[in-house]
Amino acid sequence: MSNNLATVEIEEYQEDEDEMHHDDFGFIIGPDGSLKSVMYPEHLMDDPPQEIQAILSVFGIDSFNELGNRTLH
Repeated sequence: MSNNLATVEIEEYQEDEDEMHHDDFGFIIGPDGSLKSVMYPEHLMDDPPQEIQAILSVFGIDSFNELGNRTLH
């Protein structure tokens, strides 16, 4: 019987990596896959990069303007 365990590379957490920068986006996703929170730079709210638009589309969101003040979770 073969051993089919995958090798996972683990990186040590660096404290300075947790800082949000002025162009950073943040997505908090619950264990069930639901989008719980989104953090985004206001100056990119109307025209987010295509990669961010792709992430939003996974959750059925076309633009940040749709979010308003609604609770996501």
